[in-house]
Amino acid sequence: MYSTSYELMGVDTMFYHLLLMTRYLTCLDWDGVRNFVSAMPQTVKRLVLVSSIGVTKYNEIPWSIMNLFGVLKYKKMAEDFVRNSGIPFTIIRPGRLTDGPYTSYDLNTLVKATAGERRAVEIGQGDKLVGEASRLVVAEACIQALDIESTQGKIYEISSVKGEGPGSDQEKWKQLFAAAESN
Repeated sequence: MYSTSYELMGVDTMFYHLLLMTRYLTCLDWDGVRNFVSAMPQTVKRLVLVSSIGVTKYNEIPWSIMNLFGVLKYKKMAEDFVRNSGIPFTIIRPGRLTDGPYTSYDLNTLVKATAGERRAVEIGQGDKLVGEASRLVVAEACIQALDIESTQGKIYEISSVKGEGPGSDQEKWKQLFAAAESN
């Protein structure tokens, strides 16, 4: 039923990002992604999944603290499901999100963290990056990943660092994604 609805609407790309601090994380990060992806038609050209840095290290300090309620474990399970779904994908793993909306119950919300002068973007692979990422930068990275063919089937970590960012300049984003792949 869902597949037919998507096809009739002409949907060919999809984003999945849901972060809500609740005791039902398994429902959101695992069941939610699994149901969302299972309902997609195989004609979808690309799914961009927003996950989190640290998902491959959820049993290691300091990541195990973030994973007390299983959030990183369930995000990793969701990533694996997407990777094995047969649907073309790109996974973006941001650092701790800044720049509101402040909807979770963490330190970021308490201090109303902002990126400030950190508009430059650092992109890596292999779950090695740490730091924070502006929601604005993460959103732009997702949009750019859709149009940059070389990002298909890849997983990237992203954080915001001091300096001017690429904005919506696709050539700069291509360079950033390519540099991550060469490291």
